[in-house]
Amino acid sequence: MSIYLIIAILLANIISILMVYQFIKKLEKKQILIFIAVSVAFMYILISMVYWISGFGKDETIHQATKDFVVYLFVPVNVILTVPYFALQYMKLRQKQIKIEVFVKKVSGLIILLCMILVVEYFYFCRIQTNIKNINTNINQAEKQNTLETNSMENHEEMSNEMHNNETIENKMANALE
Repeated sequence: MSIYLIIAILLANIISILMVYQFIKKLEKKQILIFIAVSVAFMYILISMVYWISGFGKDETIHQATKDFVVYLFVPVNVILTVPYFALQYMKLRQKQIKIEVFVKKVSGLIILLCMILVVEYFYFCRIQTNIKNINTNINQAEKQNTLETNSMENHEEMSNEMHNNETIENKMANALE
């Protein structure tokens, strides 16, 4: 991965962690650390599983080559999309602003949303791998075509040189006979 992509992924992770922190900053430091670590680890596991499933029937080389990039890129995206809302509801529950039944309903809705996001990501991951395979195939075909054209040109040059040599020999023989 290029340095620019690594920096962009780091920034996305920092932003996602700061967004979560804004909702849970009233917790104790240890609880904040645990909440953020568990949230990011949970998303990492989910994204890794979805990416793993998306690789069934795909080229293993491509699947492994793009795994880190895709997983590290989508973890902060999913954290940004889901964890701040969960943190907000969790803090409301802790402060007794909502009842447990309301919390469960809101978290259930969040889980449904997360499942829909993961399904969309599954198809996106499949498409990424298919497109990379198509690009590799096109590059290989272009290289083969280029090689064939080069060989054809070399053969044509050899034949031209051979014909020229034969004409020279024939001319010398004709001149010698005269």
